[in-house]
Amino acid sequence: MHIAFLVIALLFNALANLLMKKAAVNAEMNLPPNPLLIDRLFHYYLSWPFITGLTAFGLNLLCYTQALAKIKLNVAYPIMTGSGFAIIGIAGYFLFENESLRPIQIIGIAMILIGITLVAQIHSPPHS
Repeated sequence: MHIAFLVIALLFNALANLLMKKAAVNAEMNLPPNPLLIDRLFHYYLSWPFITGLTAFGLNLLCYTQALAKIKLNVAYPIMTGSGFAIIGIAGYFLFENESLRPIQIIGIAMILIGITLVAQIHSPPHS
């Protein structure tokens, strides 16, 4: 069950980051040059992607703390950050115009996923 909480937390974290990016891109497209703070407030901080992303961060926190009740931090944190990096990098490439994913980055993501697999093995009980 705690692995499920970790996976759900990871998905909420990735969703939150993608929504924050969407809010920032939308705001920049709609803001006048040299915007006032009030302009940023209405175009960014009160936009649906920002508020939904903030909510997703909150849900991430709730699920992640539940996962940490049974999963070691030195296992959960690398899984959370590394997997999030991979998901966000790949999703960002497909969702946003200015995001790139070069072959060297793909190799890096693959190496991170291999590292996560190795770290996750620590959580598995040893075979006898």
